[in-house]
Amino acid sequence: MRKLLRAAVILLVGLTAACGGGQVTGGGGGAAFKGKTLHFVVSYGTGGGYDMIARAMSKHLEKRLGATVVVENLDGAGGLLAANKVFSARPDGLTIGIFSGQGMAGAVLGKAKGATFELPKFGFVARVAADPRVLNVRAKGTHTSIDAMRAARGLRFASSGPGGSEHIDATVLFPVLGIDGRIITGYKGSAETELAVTSGDCDATSGTLSTRLPPIKSGEQRAVLVIGAKRVPELPGVPALSEIRLDPANAALAKAHITMQEMGRLVLAPPGVPEDRLAALRGAFAAVSKDPEFLSSMKQAGQPIEFVDGAQARKVAESVLRAPPAYRALLEESYRGQ
Repeated sequence: MRKLLRAAVILLVGLTAACGGGQVTGGGGGAAFKGKTLHFVVSYGTGGGYDMIARAMSKHLEKRLGATVVVENLDGAGGLLAANKVFSARPDGLTIGIFSGQGMAGAVLGKAKGATFELPKFGFVARVAADPRVLNVRAKGTHTSIDAMRAARGLRFASSGPGGSEHIDATVLFPVLGIDGRIITGYKGSAETELAVTSGDCDATSGTLSTRLPPIKSGEQRAVLVIGAKRVPELPGVPALSEIRLDPANAALAKAHITMQEMGRLVLAPPGVPEDRLAALRGAFAAVSKDPEFLSSMKQAGQPIEFVDGAQARKVAESVLRAPPAYRALLEESYRGQ
């Protein structure tokens, strides 16, 4: 009887330890993170949305994995430097990265120089945010709607250069929507393309909603199109790309571009990470995405979280990589001249 009682106590203590503290410390993959250092690579510089999300998540990941999470910013080449680093890292689950899904898929489909990774081979951990994109114009300009833009001649579009997200948008949307315009390059990042439109040096640009919303709220710019399948709550009167009536060929291109936007902000691990460790990472990110404290901090920072599990994020990526040849050709054009 005493032996049975002792065995029951030992079992109860073991179960309590495994479940305690909110950590993912059960056998296999979860235990592999305890006491280790997890490197969380951010594919952009400090202070931006990707950086804010990674740093806010890091302390919550530490609680759930029992690891020390170190955020590392590796800016450059539109995220390709960071992507190459994570792709070639040791497949132990201790190196992960957060990336623009559009940028990653665009680099693959557009045959970008310097992209040494294979997107489908990554370990897909999660999509943490939808990252909708919008098309902005100067509020006091003459192109105050998407219809006005389509009717314009010689429209000037600000871009950070071939391969950049704005450049991809313009390269695709100009022929799809029948916009007569030219892409003005040489701007360094979203801050400079924003200023180019506000000052009147250019007529339009594009960007993520979180990046482009401040000049809209200040009255300096106006959003004329959500580059996606549906409108966004922040801009209820602004139409989505899916609403624009197009001929079948251009509708197919628009659909391919919309699908790429659905990739959002991806968290990826190197190829070959053991399934139990990948499952532990997925579980930790899923838990953090529901954490009230984390969600509150992201709301205050203007960074909405829209979580999708890694398996579903992989399916979206695979769908994007099956884009029609005409769409691939546009992306190759966008990366030409890198």
